Amino acid sequence: MFSATTQAYEWPLGVPSDSKAQHYILEIGGKWPGRTAITKRTDARGTTYAKRFYDCLNHSVKFLGTGDTLARMALSKSEADMTPIAAESVADYVGREACKR
Repeated sequence: MFSATTQAYEWPLGVPSDSKAQHYILEIGGKWPGRTAITKRTDARGTTYAKRFYDCLNHSVKFLGTGDTLARMALSKSEADMTPIAAESVADYVGREACKR
């Protein structure tokens, strides 16, 4: 599933629209223009992990899974449809990094 190296790596990501939380990119994968990103979000309520799929050409995204641990994230159901990425959203900031060539 995930290597110990991937779990330990936390690349900080500033998200001005969600400034009360700390965001990290744990992994970016896939071949452009279809990219995946695994992120970690931490705030006063706890930690949430998310895996998103990005269609970089069409500026759209869908969740592949979420959970309070990487294992629960991997077991959760993905969304059925892609949605447009809202400007200045968490998905937007993550996508800016994930969709770099």
